[in-house]
Order: sequence, then structure tokens, then C-alpha cells
Amino acid sequence: MTTAATRMSIMTGRAAFRAPCIARSVCNTPAKSTPRRFLTTSTPCKAGAEGETMDWNTYFALRRSRRNYEYAFMAPCALIGLAGTGYYFAQKDFDPTPIFGMDQVVVYIAGTIAGGIVGLAAGPMVGNMIFRAVNSKSKPLVDRMDKEFFKHIVKNRADPSTNSLSAPIPDFYGEKIKSVSEYRSWLRKQREYRRKTQFFVGTE
Repeated sequence: MTTAATRMSIMTGRAAFRAPCIARSVCNTPAKSTPRRFLTTSTPCKAGAEGETMDWNTYFALRRSRRNYEYAFMAPCALIGLAGTGYYFAQKDFDPTPIFGMDQVVVYIAGTIAGGIVGLAAGPMVGNMIFRAVNSKSKPLVDRMDKEFFKHIVKNRADPSTNSLSAPIPDFYGEKIKSVSEYRSWLRKQREYRRKTQFFVGTE
């Protein structure tokens, strides 16, 4: 009996001694976690990566940059339109025959001005294309955030039926919003507009 008890105590002692080692090995095993990457202006994420997100501050910074690109290309495109149409009309032979009852010089000048206006209108589109080419990695995220931002605008802006020429809804499409603080200010203006319209409707 004594020998059996001694063997049992030795076996249980070994088991008790090994148990912490097993537990320690399990605890030291690194847990697998899905990395979550955030897009920033300094280290943009690769497009299409899983778990990829963009914070609102980064989105508004890219939104301001896109608007700057659009403004920057308005004047060059207008000049190109003016120069192109002016050169085209300058190469034509002068004919005293009126066009649509007007002198040809007047028509040529009007056509040149129209070419400049078309170039001015095309400037924002060209700027947007250049912006998307320069920021090709963040383009899918910007498109996704544009849709999400527009959902917030539609959800939180005042009722469009209350819009009028005398009292228009402030920044109906949220085009003037350039930061999170300006978005909060926009929300306050929408609430104030709702209160005013409800007050005037109630007093009628």
C-alpha cells in the first residue's frame, strides 16, 4: 500500500508540474486578428484591401483637394477654348455674306467667346479627371464616401418642399462643407431652418 501510494503521489506530482507548462504554451500563442487599416493622407491604403476604411477628416481633405483641382483647370481650359476657336475662325477666308443676318466678324467673335465658355465649363471635369488619376489608390474609397456623405445630406437636410426663392434651404447639396466642424454647423442651420418653417406654417 505504501509503495502504491508513493507511485500515485509521484504521478500526480508530475501531472501537476506539467499542467502549467501546457497552459503557458496556450497563453503564449499569439491570437490571430484581422488587421484593420485606416487611410490617411500620409499612408494611403491600397484600393480593394479588406477592412479598408477612411475617416471623415481624410475624406474632407481629399474633397477640398478635388475642388482645388477643379478650380485650377477652369482658367486654362477657358483659354484653350478661346485660343482654339479664335485660331479656327482666323484661318477662314473673310466673306461679306451675312450669317443668320449678322456680319461674319460678329459671328466669329461670338463663336470664340462661346468656345471660351465651353472650355470654362469643361475645366471642372478635366480637374476631376486629373484628381482621380493622381489619387488612383484612394479613388474607390472617395467614391464610397461620396455616396455615404450624400446619404447624410439627404437624410438631415430640411424638407425640400419648404424651399423657396425668398427663403432657400441653406447649402441644399452640402457643397460648401469642407470639414467635420462645417458639417455640424450645416446641421445646426438645417435645424434652425426647420424651426422657422414650422413656426411660419403654424402661424398661417
